[in-house]
Amino acid sequence: MLTPKMSGLFDCREFDGKKEHSARRLKADTENIVFSAMFLKDELPDQFKVNGAPDKMLKERSTKKERAAAAAENRQPVLDAFVAAFKIGQTTKWFDKYGHATDRPTNEELESERWNVQIDFSRREKDPSNPLKASGYWVNAIMVAKVESNPFEGQAFEQAPEADAEQDSEDEAQKPQTLPSVSAEVESEGDDDLPF
Repeated sequence: MLTPKMSGLFDCREFDGKKEHSARRLKADTENIVFSAMFLKDELPDQFKVNGAPDKMLKERSTKKERAAAAAENRQPVLDAFVAAFKIGQTTKWFDKYGHATDRPTNEELESERWNVQIDFSRREKDPSNPLKASGYWVNAIMVAKVESNPFEGQAFEQAPEADAEQDSEDEAQKPQTLPSVSAEVESEGDDDLPF
């Protein structure tokens, strides 16, 4: 199955409930890692639904806004989002944002950034008779691009002069081009302006 384009984080550290995330050991680049993406309940893609209901492999999460509202109202947060965790093994194929095959980034690179991805994955059910059998969302191929953000985007600052000139030239380019009439050229030119 192919996911839509989504944004999320890689977790490349060993799980240890007694330590903060940043204090956990970074896994070797040859070990399995996880990519997590969050979806609001009302925006859950069809790939994560089974018979119209959210897949049981998703984990329910509440957003920061919902937790703050719940805290202000002295109540438990209403879970309004799902997290999909994608397991990435050694057989996963990696592609850059242009769709070209690329080497797998190091775990240190993956941990330090937020990424836009599109994933081709397989859904594997748990096997009660074999608890060691792989289950969950396993990634076959992943296309990655670092999230490029501008912290000043949308701010009320003036455009640079170059940007104004570019905008003016774009506006001129969008206007319909008309040829001037011959009579207008003749009337506007004086005898002194003639090239001969």
